[in-house]
Amino acid sequence: MQEQTIEQIITIDYALNLAETGLSMLPYIAIGLGLLAAAFAAYYFLFHKRGRSIFHKTYRSAHRFNGFGAFLFLALSFAALSITMPMVQAAPTLSLNTGKKLTVTIPKGGGTATTTTTMTTSTANTTGYTLTAQLTEPEEGIDISLKGGDITTSTQLVAGATPLSLKTTTTANATDPDTTTATLSFTVDSTVKPGTKTLKLVYKATDNTNNGNNGEGDPDGQNTTPSAPLTMQSLTQDYCQNHMTIYNGTNEEAILTLQDNRGATPTDYRTYQVAKLADNKCWMLDNLKLGSTTDTTTLTPADSNVSSNFTLPQVGGNNTLDYDNPRVYGPVPGDTGSGATNYGYLYNWSAATAGESQASITSGNAAHSICAKGWRLPVGGAYNSGVGDFADLDRAFGGTGMPAWSGSGETNIAQWQHAGPFKGVFAGSWWEGFYGQGDWGYLWSSSAYPDWSGSAFGANFAADDVYPGNYSDRFDGFGVRCLLN
Repeated sequence: MQEQTIEQIITIDYALNLAETGLSMLPYIAIGLGLLAAAFAAYYFLFHKRGRSIFHKTYRSAHRFNGFGAFLFLALSFAALSITMPMVQAAPTLSLNTGKKLTVTIPKGGGTATTTTTMTTSTANTTGYTLTAQLTEPEEGIDISLKGGDITTSTQLVAGATPLSLKTTTTANATDPDTTTATLSFTVDSTVKPGTKTLKLVYKATDNTNNGNNGEGDPDGQNTTPSAPLTMQSLTQDYCQNHMTIYNGTNEEAILTLQDNRGATPTDYRTYQVAKLADNKCWMLDNLKLGSTTDTTTLTPADSNVSSNFTLPQVGGNNTLDYDNPRVYGPVPGDTGSGATNYGYLYNWSAATAGESQASITSGNAAHSICAKGWRLPVGGAYNSGVGDFADLDRAFGGTGMPAWSGSGETNIAQWQHAGPFKGVFAGSWWEGFYGQGDWGYLWSSSAYPDWSGSAFGANFAADDVYPGNYSDRFDGFGVRCLLN
């Protein structure tokens, strides 16, 4: 086993209930008293009213005590039901439907529910495996915590944060499957509106590095298969070229999901999909969403494609046109913040290139960028030059590397769309405001436009147009897709 991933869909039913309506308890007390009176009347009718009893007189005395016991039981039951009805409705309940689907019911006003999930894992790899858990789709106002395996204290799961390591083994256990029980706790904030909410939790078992044994009966290391990388920074060209298959838009197993832990706080950490595309290069399939909406972000040579520390400004902290100073625009209108159509943030060219200005570079390619360490901005080219990484990818998709539009007959246009292998998104652009969301996608390259220092090359596409080469003002806010270096 190299890697196995299971996605658990958690549905939270957060609805109105009697306990949280703010109604007085007096109506329930009145109902209880009414039930008591009804029960007493029934007893009197059955056992005391002369000439109307349904029992023979010889049995009346013998059954009177039993009748009173029945009356007392019914009366107390009715009263208890009427008084405790709201409490029954308010109790959180939790049910596990299947291994991959979980349903949680919590009353309005907030509450906590807890359940357990048991995972069974085995491996033939002699150095064992690592089991992790990660929240990939959160819901605002709903916290989820996990305890189990090596995690002895309930720990909150944060979307985009480093996956929690549930268990690490050091030996093979193919003949003795290993089980891990995780306790999941859900807490709903009182500000959350009633309705059905959905979270997604991903469990992943990955073989540990095996020093030549690929876990498939190859102790001599003749067919070495390294463990799949877990972070953007750990993906190498060797793994991309020799251990990844080309993603064609349908074979989802060819996609890697990698963590990027750069950010001001763990809530700013991101997870990205990456894949080897038709040009045999590994690309990000998501727009970069690096930065914080509350603080600046410091990038270092240890984690980023920079030569020295670089400070990325706060997202949306200064929405002004600027050729020479980094700007980050977002969140982009219409962005879900999670899911397949995440727009990412928009960056001016100075931010994308980690601080380049009109004076520092007038031609050629920027040496650095805000991409993760080991990644870079694609090389760009002119409108009709057919030069650059975007043009190479377009040709690999079946195009000419030149502009294509509806009616041109080029089938490559579909390859750039979200349903195609590039998973393109129409994040639009920023120019004194957000424009084109849902209609156009714009991406920066590392290449300066030589005829004017205020411009740089990029690529853009729409539902029926693709421009692998183009140029725009450096102050424009565009998306960023990084390419493995």
